[in-house]
Amino acid sequence: MAIYQPSQETFNNQRFSMILYGAPGVGKTTAACSAPNPILIDLDKGIQRIRAQHRPPFSRVSTYEELLEDLKSDELKAFDTIIIDTGGSLITLLQDYVMRKDPVNKTKSGTISQKGYGAVKLEFQALTNRFKTVYDKNIIYVFHSVEEKNKDGIAIQRLLCEGSAKNIVWQPCDFGGYVYMNGDQRMIGFTPTDEYFAKGCYGISGVRKIATLGDADKNDYIARMFAEANANIAKDNDFFQAEREEYEAVMEQGKKLIESWTKPEQFTSGAEELGKLPHKLTSLVELRAIYKERVSALGFVWNREKKAYVEPPKAQPAKEKAAQPEPKKKGRALADDILNGLGVKGAETDDSTTKPDTATPKSTDGETAEKTAKKTVFSEVDK
Repeated sequence: MAIYQPSQETFNNQRFSMILYGAPGVGKTTAACSAPNPILIDLDKGIQRIRAQHRPPFSRVSTYEELLEDLKSDELKAFDTIIIDTGGSLITLLQDYVMRKDPVNKTKSGTISQKGYGAVKLEFQALTNRFKTVYDKNIIYVFHSVEEKNKDGIAIQRLLCEGSAKNIVWQPCDFGGYVYMNGDQRMIGFTPTDEYFAKGCYGISGVRKIATLGDADKNDYIARMFAEANANIAKDNDFFQAEREEYEAVMEQGKKLIESWTKPEQFTSGAEELGKLPHKLTSLVELRAIYKERVSALGFVWNREKKAYVEPPKAQPAKEKAAQPEPKKKGRALADDILNGLGVKGAETDDSTTKPDTATPKSTDGETAEKTAKKTVFSEVDK
């Protein structure tokens, strides 16, 4: 698992996902078309209701598969924002898609099952993420609103789409704006109230006015709002910039200290010295790791009794093995040595002790003496 510090990522030039919803005819689609360099996916076939001077390029599809194919086209690369009008029609296409894809998503009566709603949720989330990360586009979903009553009987505005889909589409979106009329002034709310649900972030919140467009006015309300959000993100980056500079300075100072130490006593006192540096972010943890690597490279070891680093113990010269005494000889081997010392022929050439010498002719007096000596030695040794 990778863990990042807040200062490690700048989040510059974000792409945003957004929901705009409100009553029919309130100006939702025109507001959506004020996003940066948009293309409209006209699922409701209602682009003709936008004033001609504010109409963007558009596309029409009849299945979810056709939409996915259009998203892969080279023509799409020219745009910065994709507008889905309406999100309710997209949910309908998604339901049809998941039921055809897997029978488990469909009930026996032909309607979408509970598992099917789960499949729609996953596909909607994946599509939204694909817009932002793979295609590098802003995405705006335009929904109609419907008035419902909560458990307390209070009327609230909800997204107009089938089943639990009205709840699942909020999760992957950065902004959610409820568009409504206050007298003759068009308003958009980004903070939830008792009357409607909304969603704001990056400094975009509260209720804002949407200026009425004249024939010559530029339709760029959402484009300016996205620019404001990115500017607020940049301010957050400035907040961490000072910390990043302090971090880099203390890292340089710590590395120079560690490199200058060459003696074990310097590393013993150096641990405390490193801790006193004006650390920022992860500098203390990183410098401690460099410190340990340096100690290991120099071969210093920690002495528990002295509570200090010391030179490694010198290798002792190998001791020479003491000469081993010859094993004590026994039996006939000892007898042979005795006889050799007396100048008498060894026992290995004489069989007189084991066999009677009846076939041997009479020997001389010298031979008789030799045999007598052998018998005497063997008999003494055998004792």
